[in-house]
Amino acid sequence: MKKALFIIGLLASAHFGMAQTKVSAEEMEKVIAKPQTQLWDVRTPQEFSEGHIPNAVNVDWKDQENFKKQLANLKKDQPVYIYCLGGGRSKQASEFLTKEGYTVYDYSGGMMDWRKADKPEIKTNNAKEPAGMSKADYDHVVNSSKVVLVNFSAVWCGPCQQLKPILLDVEKKHSNQVKLVRIDADKNRELAKTLKVSAIPQIKLYKDGKLVWDKTGVATESEIVAQVKKANN
Repeated sequence: MKKALFIIGLLASAHFGMAQTKVSAEEMEKVIAKPQTQLWDVRTPQEFSEGHIPNAVNVDWKDQENFKKQLANLKKDQPVYIYCLGGGRSKQASEFLTKEGYTVYDYSGGMMDWRKADKPEIKTNNAKEPAGMSKADYDHVVNSSKVVLVNFSAVWCGPCQQLKPILLDVEKKHSNQVKLVRIDADKNRELAKTLKVSAIPQIKLYKDGKLVWDKTGVATESEIVAQVKKANN
C-alpha cells in the first residue's frame, strides 16, 4: 500500500513538473506563429500597450477578480503560455494556473528577454517607449565615484522591494565607500537591453568605471558589503 502511494506521489510530482515548464525566446517564436495559441501577458494594461508579444492577450495578474473571470476563456485541453516583464508575475500566475489544472509554459524571461533577443513586439494606442537613460549617461554615472553600486529594479517586482531596504542600509552605513544608483528597468528598457539585464533585481558594482561584480537576485547585506570593501581595497 505504501509503495503504491509512493508511486502515485511520484506521478503527481512529475505531472506538476510537466505542467509548469519554462520556455525560451526561440520557443516563443514558434508559439506566436500559431494565432490560436493561448498566450497571456499578465502585466498591467499600460505595460501591455507600450509593447507586447504578437498574438498575446492581456490579463493583468494584479487584477485578481478579472484574472479569475478570464479563466472561462481558457481551454484546459490546450497548453497556456504566460509571460510578464521579467518573470515575477508570470511565475505566480503559472503556479496558480497549474493548481487549477492547466498545463502551463512560463516564459520567465518575459519582455526583458524578448527585447534583448530583438524579437518583434506590438505597440498599441501610439504608445511611445520611455527614452530613459542613455548609455553615455550611464557611463558618466558609473564613473562619477570610485565605487558605484547600480541596482536595476521595478516597482512591481517583489524581490526588488525586498532588496531595496538592504541597499539603502548599505548606502547609509557605507556612504564614504560606495555610491548607490537605482534604475527602473521599466523606464530604461533600451539601457537594460544594452547592458544585457534580462532579469531583476540585478546589482552591478563598478570600481573606477569598470564592472567588478554582477549579481542577479536578492543579495544579503553582508554579501554586498564584502564586495564593496573588496572594491575599495
